[in-house]
Amino acid sequence: MTDKMHYTGKDIAQYIDQKEYVDTAVVPLIELDASAGGMRASAGASEYMQLLTALLEKQFKGRMLLFPPITYAKKADRIRLAEELKAEMDGTDFKHIFYMTADVSWKDSGQLENVLWLPAIPIESMDASFRKSVMEDQLRQVLPLFTKRWTNPS
Repeated sequence: MTDKMHYTGKDIAQYIDQKEYVDTAVVPLIELDASAGGMRASAGASEYMQLLTALLEKQFKGRMLLFPPITYAKKADRIRLAEELKAEMDGTDFKHIFYMTADVSWKDSGQLENVLWLPAIPIESMDASFRKSVMEDQLRQVLPLFTKRWTNPS
């Protein structure tokens, strides 16, 4: 088994060799708000989501493939985006596909299955040890959502 499974050339080669074991895809959804008032929050949410999904993938290495973040404009048509993502991911062999986001507009939209919405925690000003502790706590809250879906697929 590999020590990580990210969407890189090397890791995808390993995924192809081991795909019977890798049944879960994680796709981070990140809103890009380049406005003067939204850029800081958007960047913070991006940093939070990328750290959290990397920790999640590390926890489930060998079972999960972490896709690169899908970044979209604040005013993007989420219905169209959801349709395109669903069409792309439906053509894969993954039994479970999770979309993780800090963008509240996905929370109850019903446009994608298995959307995990987590409010972004501002981690940019935390010292490294406190940030690690906070992110590990966030991971502990997310893990049961994955294991529940794996044991009770609907």
